[in-house]
Amino acid sequence: MILTLFSTEPKSSLDELFDREFEVDRFRRGLNERLVLVLGIRRVGKSSLVLSVLNSLGIDYVFIDVRKLYDNVSRKVPAERIYEELKASLGNLSIWSKIKDAINEIDIALGPARVRVSASRVRDGIARVLKAINNVGKHVILVLDEAQYLRYSTIGLRPLLAYTYDHLRNITMVLTGSEVGLLHDFLGLDDPSSELYGRYYYAIELKPFDREKSIEFLRRGFRELGINVEDKVLERAADELGGIVGWLVYFGRLYPEKGEDAIEEVKELGANLVRAELEELFSRSQYYRYVMEAVAVLGRARWSDVLRYVMARTGAKPTNATLSRDLNNLVKMGFLTKDGEQYGIPDPIIRYAVLRLTK
Repeated sequence: MILTLFSTEPKSSLDELFDREFEVDRFRRGLNERLVLVLGIRRVGKSSLVLSVLNSLGIDYVFIDVRKLYDNVSRKVPAERIYEELKASLGNLSIWSKIKDAINEIDIALGPARVRVSASRVRDGIARVLKAINNVGKHVILVLDEAQYLRYSTIGLRPLLAYTYDHLRNITMVLTGSEVGLLHDFLGLDDPSSELYGRYYYAIELKPFDREKSIEFLRRGFRELGINVEDKVLERAADELGGIVGWLVYFGRLYPEKGEDAIEEVKELGANLVRAELEELFSRSQYYRYVMEAVAVLGRARWSDVLRYVMARTGAKPTNATLSRDLNNLVKMGFLTKDGEQYGIPDPIIRYAVLRLTK
């Protein structure tokens, strides 16, 4: 049986997308711009939107998942891995035969042991590859998925992105990001010291489905499978898993075997999946764990609520500046949202995982 809505792979065709007509239309129109940002929290369907639209238009594109290149040990994105991933993506381009010789020359110049080549030479190699693509004269889309991870690159990439923006007119850059604030900080579009300062960008934001859309998504997916599921089960799944496509898909995959118990199964599976994310997050600040706990336990929390919880859990009082910084960073990374004076966790599975870690 071929699954579409409940496929765990990113969607690659508009026929496989649910809803998102507004975002599809905006993204199509944005492809004439120099820089497009596709923003939204984790597992909300950013990659599916990008791939589905590009495939439907038959446009040449290069797709690089930057998160895949991140080294958890060194906490870096090695320059040579960016180059290798870029080169590996070129074979699918319709213009490959026209740039193949130029790419081979660049590859030979860098040599086989690129890990020992200076970062500046690797960056120059990436620039030469992009110039070769641009010089063919055909419009190509460069997609950098989860681009906020570029801030960990061992080479300074902002000058290269600025050069591409200003001079390589046949390349449109599409950057997706789940850590929206950190992506903005990395690009520095509003920072006078950044090479990209003042550049116009076109933004599309994907939000989780609301309750009604979540239920309809599940109903349509089960219709594809020929399975009738009671409304009360769909409503409970929507309430407990939220409108995040990734978790709804897991529920759809597990329900035929587990029934209503699939809801708890998704929560356990999801908590295990995000545990590594959370542990890596908590290692960045001594208070991140307790700030997340405070918001998870209270559901919605004000600054003063978080402070009291952190003090009770640690026996120490963080400075006002430290707590404000940590809250702001967690919002930038998409782990928290701020509505007025209250903080919340937008992903119910992350909240569930944090609550499990407090036990």
